[in-house]
Amino acid sequence: MKTKLTKYFTLIALVLIILVGIFLFTQPSLEEIKNQIAENNSYFVETPLKMEYDSLCKVEDEKNIYFPGKDVKYAKLTKNDFWKKSEIIKGKGLAKLLKFLNDSTSYRWGELGTPEIHYYLTYFDQEDNCIGLTTIDLEGMAYSYPMIARMKWGMLKDMDLIDKLITE
Repeated sequence: MKTKLTKYFTLIALVLIILVGIFLFTQPSLEEIKNQIAENNSYFVETPLKMEYDSLCKVEDEKNIYFPGKDVKYAKLTKNDFWKKSEIIKGKGLAKLLKFLNDSTSYRWGELGTPEIHYYLTYFDQEDNCIGLTTIDLEGMAYSYPMIARMKWGMLKDMDLIDKLITE
């Protein structure tokens, strides 16, 4: 009786380990997401230098270029923890987020170096194509792809809006 019970629990544990492994390894990698974005966007700018900043922002304004480059249907917020739990952001929350990320005054000149990514925001168009990505760490470093000059070097001045979206 005891060996049957042990075999039963071992089998259940093995199945659970396999299912968790499948779930964890089916999440797209950062590189896969960036490749999808490159396929769905045509405008990319290198990290702007202070001396080029004004002219790059002028070009973006003249050409009506904003992050992530197309109309966004929704964004998916994924927390970088063991379970990789995702939430969908739409409507007013999405509009506030995009306005914040496209506002030059949301950033300061500076960066932390190598960030420890805690949150991924992936953006999708009307056909559910991945068109943008923002990675954020708890210290306020936000890297977006495709980047625009208004984002300076990605150091956010204020994390309040991001914190509200994450805790809602």
